[in-house]
Amino acid sequence: MSAPTLGPITNVGIMADRVQYSVVVTYPGEKSKDVDFNGPANSEGVGPVVMISGYSQILIDDPSRFGPFGPEWIRRFFA
Repeated sequence: MSAPTLGPITNVGIMADRVQYSVVVTYPGEKSKDVDFNGPANSEGVGPVVMISGYSQILIDDPSRFGPFGPEWIRRFFA
């Protein structure tokens, strides 16, 4: 499967040591989808990351494999 095209990654906000980013993701031949990621606000922090798309929430196994959480983490996740 080809890597998707990502729109701008936007910081939605920080609450209770968690930060949420939003990005529009488009896979070839499919409609664009809004996807949010909720993870540790401290880029050095290790903690769970949750991907939210529509009404689905998915806990990402071993999020540290993509490095510190932030916009680059999201790009590596989809690469």
